[in-house]
Amino acid sequence: MFAKSKLAAVIGVAFSALSIQVQAAPIVNPQAGVVVGYWHNWCDGAGYKGGVAPCVELAEVHPMYNVVNVSFMKVFNTADGRIPTFKLDPTIGLSEAEFIAQIAELNQQGRSVLLALGGADAHIEMQTGDEDAFAAEIIRLTDLYGFDGLDIDLEQAAITAADNQTVIPAALRIVKDHYRTEGKNFLITMAPEFPYLTSNGHYVPYLRGLEGYYDWVNPQFYNQGGDGLWIDGVGWIAQNNDNLKEEFVYYISDSLINGTRGYYKIPHDKLVFGIPTNNDAAATGFVSQPQALFNAFDALKAQSQPLRGVMTWSVNWDMGQSASGQQYDESFIKTYGPYIHSQELPPVVPEDGKPFFTGLTNARVKHNSSFDPLLGVEAHDAEDGDLTSKISVEGYVDSSRLGLYPLTYSVLDSDDNLTEQVRTIEVYSEKPVFVGVEAVTVQQFSDFDALAGVTAFDAEDGDLTSSIVVEGEVDTQKVGKYALTYQVTDSAKQTTRINRAVTVVAENGECEVDNLWSATQVYTGGEQVTHGDKIWQAGWWTRSEEPGKTGEWGVWKVKGDSECEDLLPPVPGKPSITVSGVSSEYIINDGAIAFNVNVQTNAEILVHVKLYNSEGLTYSYHSEIVDNVSKTIPVESYNVVAGSYQLHVYGTVKDSHELVSEQQFAVQLVESNSEYPEYVPGHNYAAGDIVSFDGGLYQCKPWPYSGWCSNAAYAPSGQYWQDAWTKQ
Repeated sequence: MFAKSKLAAVIGVAFSALSIQVQAAPIVNPQAGVVVGYWHNWCDGAGYKGGVAPCVELAEVHPMYNVVNVSFMKVFNTADGRIPTFKLDPTIGLSEAEFIAQIAELNQQGRSVLLALGGADAHIEMQTGDEDAFAAEIIRLTDLYGFDGLDIDLEQAAITAADNQTVIPAALRIVKDHYRTEGKNFLITMAPEFPYLTSNGHYVPYLRGLEGYYDWVNPQFYNQGGDGLWIDGVGWIAQNNDNLKEEFVYYISDSLINGTRGYYKIPHDKLVFGIPTNNDAAATGFVSQPQALFNAFDALKAQSQPLRGVMTWSVNWDMGQSASGQQYDESFIKTYGPYIHSQELPPVVPEDGKPFFTGLTNARVKHNSSFDPLLGVEAHDAEDGDLTSKISVEGYVDSSRLGLYPLTYSVLDSDDNLTEQVRTIEVYSEKPVFVGVEAVTVQQFSDFDALAGVTAFDAEDGDLTSSIVVEGEVDTQKVGKYALTYQVTDSAKQTTRINRAVTVVAENGECEVDNLWSATQVYTGGEQVTHGDKIWQAGWWTRSEEPGKTGEWGVWKVKGDSECEDLLPPVPGKPSITVSGVSSEYIINDGAIAFNVNVQTNAEILVHVKLYNSEGLTYSYHSEIVDNVSKTIPVESYNVVAGSYQLHVYGTVKDSHELVSEQQFAVQLVESNSEYPEYVPGHNYAAGDIVSFDGGLYQCKPWPYSGWCSNAAYAPSGQYWQDAWTKQ
């Protein structure tokens, strides 16, 4: 452990260098079950099924998410050093002061805001000796922004890179001890992909290194495709088997909380079950029938091992939309929030000679409703009888403010035996909903009322139609596509926003364009033009500045797609990417691969290069701006196995996020000089034998399954291979 004086000096240097004035703030811990949602520190996330996740302010996060993980703390540029940090993305639209204020507001509601370390594309490679500097940076960010803890969300190569497995736990122990001296509990959580939680899995060093320090683990039970576990009498239960979802949730949880079936033990009250918000949020793992999870959770509770709650990736996806434009409408939190926050408290077994409570359960109270903390609560004692009148309650519930409120109940009997018990009261409110904001087509020169047929309703406040605010304009004099944004806020200060597409078509049904951008014409703020296949709106006076070429903060902003895009003259030099240097096969050396992809762009494009396997699990991801030059982009991963992969190269235009030049390449990763023999059907294999097949390695399972390894029907290429073999 590092001396406090040394740590204080490091922190002092870090603060002095940045000239930041901070004030210590209370650290908020959830008192009961948790619903954890990750928050994107970027805009317009692309989904696995083509949907879009929007920018979301922290203030917009549904109140039933009582833990919000800000994503991500990482190394943004290796030239700046090895120590990860956090930078607020300006595209979110929040200043740092506003961001800090919104974290404080969530804290006021009893909700925790954690900083998530890592992510799928994070380059984190700590070395021994970095412990103090890393701890100092965590403390600086915590005190500056008001974070309540840190979530370890390392994936792929970052898990085992360099000395991460020892440096990160050591630094977090320093941080936790630092805040313990102030009487605060700095939350430490983890989000490992569940295959890394086996007895000798890559996350075990973090669990062991933080034993007694971590608060809970929320594993990712998604993206792992056919990974799962074997259950006698049931068979192989894969993570992506929707028909056995209830069995998977129960058995994988039971294995972890009891340390059985080859998994490392995580106590039941420290296990939070992680699932994707919808099919866009992850390649696999979405729970299409929530009752399956409820049934599994109830079974675990019945064996006196209830889980701590649920986690999801992400709150942005919960507020996103599918590829067809269908709003997801926060269906995740509306489904799982009430279930987790309404769980009954575990029964308290009366201790001999001490009083005991009855009627103490967690409860949900509607916004602005009355709440009596003693309603239905009683206290009794074997000698003194009814002690209800002597109950005292510490804490308060402000029903005018959304949030979670812990109440501590205590009672003392005549023998001075004290009994205390905590319950949590959630003040909640449903968000308002819109009706009548579907996409619409109107005739040119017709009248259009943006509010005609549009209503807004709130479960608590009733009709809010008169409070609707509409942003954007539709000019029916000009053919084209227009975007309107509808917004309404309820009495609980919850805001619902929804976008609506309005298409203006010519009277004769033919496409007419009379607002083409001209380099010689003067445009003033608010005027819209058609250029390329987009409709653009001027922010202020402009002339000769071409839409699409004025940059992120320039005068022109995209307002929608043009109805006449097929008939418009093309924009000269339309952004494109040329990809070269991709081979069909690459060699794995000591579990790692490293190769380069060459890209050439004709404009400023954010180029993304992603390597993933047939199950959608990402092994390498790299993105960088390439501005009209030829560039070599690295592809690296340290935890790959032989097999078939896809290399996905695509770009997005910096200003409009328009997708350009999407290309897919099939590649094979093969082991170099494999020491393992090829699989031979009918050969007499024993438990533990490893064979090579189709570029991959497979190990024969222990008895009684080893008897199937020699059977051709259970060959690695067969339908039932997972009953006999484990892929290495």
